[in-house]
Amino acid sequence: MIGFGMASTHASGMFCPIEVWPRIYDAMPDYMKGSQPHTAKLETEDVIASYKRRGDAAFEFMRRRLRDYKPDAVVIVGDDQGDLFNLGNNPALSVFVGKEVWGSYAPIYLQQHLNQSPADSLIHIPVHSELANYLLKGLIKRGFDAASSNVCDPQGPNRKLGVSHAVVRPMPKVIPELDIPIVPVFLNEYFPPLPTGRRCWELGQAIAELFAARPERVAIWASGGLSHDNQGPRAGWVDEPLDRWVLERVEQNRGEELVNLFTFDSAALRGGTGEIRSWIVAAGACRWKAVVLDYIPSSRAKTGLGWAYWPSEWGPERALLHAGADGPAPYHRPD
Repeated sequence: MIGFGMASTHASGMFCPIEVWPRIYDAMPDYMKGSQPHTAKLETEDVIASYKRRGDAAFEFMRRRLRDYKPDAVVIVGDDQGDLFNLGNNPALSVFVGKEVWGSYAPIYLQQHLNQSPADSLIHIPVHSELANYLLKGLIKRGFDAASSNVCDPQGPNRKLGVSHAVVRPMPKVIPELDIPIVPVFLNEYFPPLPTGRRCWELGQAIAELFAARPERVAIWASGGLSHDNQGPRAGWVDEPLDRWVLERVEQNRGEELVNLFTFDSAALRGGTGEIRSWIVAAGACRWKAVVLDYIPSSRAKTGLGWAYWPSEWGPERALLHAGADGPAPYHRPD
């Protein structure tokens, strides 16, 4: 049964010291830096330090709550940006069923800063193959055309980085001991064919229904988002109204309203903003109120940074009981 959920950013800045942040922003071409209504100049070293403290606190809180839940496995839903897959084979949905995945958790900016190779930050993450195969077969029976892989054999341009950073990068923050096996679910969020918001919601529902028949305690973790365009034409710009709308939907258990996202083309929904799909999957699996831990719209990080979790005590057994409860105080919203 899925009784606990999480959603978090995997933006580079959250895994780099503040002195590396200028590299993240400076990686954009000069014409992009002047093309958007950036707030980067306002994000001084002190401001960035506060972002780091807030991000570390959110990850630490998630780590403790996940540990309290004592899961047998964590289903981690994220994108693959040309890491495991390439344009020769780029499935819309894939479940990894092998024994482990491996990869470098350090962002490339940090590796350059420390003059490191990917091998210096390489980790191996165990996979719960039994549950992964069970999930794969169950999704296929429910009409999802899911691909599968049982070997971590990256086909992207930089194979030494290993599995997608959606999986490997936040792992030391939330499961530092690497002692909880995962079930990696890769959702195409950048390259066609791209699933709609409704399909993501249905995927989340299917995942929850499948694990409801299992005795294991399972958590789900959406890795990615919120709005950003990293190296695209809107790099550095954050769609704060969109991000806050998404956060309010999950916070108020109105996740089904997210199904209309990605059914239409919009410049704001292209690029990395597509990673909101992972949040929709988690909301579909955890159909109870989430708690938004923090949100930071950062031009320096080039991302709307978000953290949320679906408490186990509000889980499936008590969802109806808590349906009318106010829950914890919401995150701060501007006037």
